[in-house]
Amino acid sequence: MPPPRKIHVLSQEDFDRLLTWLDQDRERAGLAYEEIRRRLTTIFAARKCPVPEELADETLDRVARRVADIAATYTGDKAKYFFGVATNVHHEYLKRPALPELTAELIDEPDDKERTHGCLERCLEKVSGDAQGMILRYYSQEKQAKIALHKSMAEEFGVSINTLRLRILRMKEKLQLCLERCLAKEDILK
Repeated sequence: MPPPRKIHVLSQEDFDRLLTWLDQDRERAGLAYEEIRRRLTTIFAARKCPVPEELADETLDRVARRVADIAATYTGDKAKYFFGVATNVHHEYLKRPALPELTAELIDEPDDKERTHGCLERCLEKVSGDAQGMILRYYSQEKQAKIALHKSMAEEFGVSINTLRLRILRMKEKLQLCLERCLAKEDILK
């Protein structure tokens, strides 16, 4: 089984460029982004992909990285561009080697906590230093301190709380997939 792909974290510049391309009004751009993500997730789920959110995020990331090249010349419905990229992402996904199914019980068994922790550390090593620091910091506090931390992080990165949550969610989903692959690989080696 090939090693999991490197987790790519979308740069702030690419994300901002994508939102600007979707709409000059930041609020409308955010709504358009969320609607496109929802539609992409629905498409991948309809195609019986077990990880529709990951594939939707991969599609969004690819488009965001290309916006600088296409923004000046692209005409028409921008959502259609995303759906075209989604077709390519789906074809590539179908060519990936299948992963053994994991059950929630496997991850939650007390005997496997050390193995799970080791896999999580390996997955975190695949994330860039900035993104790794961001996700670890995001989950470092509880209760009121957590709320204050999230607010200060959003201000520090110059984004809304919702944008910060979305970024963390996307990183968390990718880490979860990496974790599942790592645990499955270790089960095969047992």
